[in-house]
Amino acid sequence: MDARKNPRTKTSFQVTFVSKANGVSQNRTIADISQSGLFVNALSGAKLNDHYRVLFRRPGQVESIQLTAQVTRINHRGTALTFRQLDPQESRFLSELTNPNWDGKDLLEGVIKHGILENTTNFADCMRLTSLLSSDYRFTSRGESIN
Repeated sequence: MDARKNPRTKTSFQVTFVSKANGVSQNRTIADISQSGLFVNALSGAKLNDHYRVLFRRPGQVESIQLTAQVTRINHRGTALTFRQLDPQESRFLSELTNPNWDGKDLLEGVIKHGILENTTNFADCMRLTSLLSSDYRFTSRGESIN
């Protein structure tokens, strides 16, 4: 269990990082996210304390949300960034992103809510997620048993 104040959620979500120093834009897949920050495996040219605009776009939606983040750690696995100056709407977005509220009853709703955390850009990815969610809720105490 993650003992952090804001536990991480594993993901393969695509975001765009824009350097505030030079305006260079990079599309990357983040490895995990929490309400306080994120970790990305490869962020070219990042240096400690660099600031980035991080653009999140929900699959199937045109609008995006932009957050400000600062590089707080760099190691051989990647780069950690901490979100800065979140307003209530941005905090709510991160809360909904990291803790999808799904009761386990409507599988399509679960796929939609959890799909944003995964790189579900094709049918096979959606089917894999459907299978995982179906099994997880069918065979654990979180869902109602199906006879």
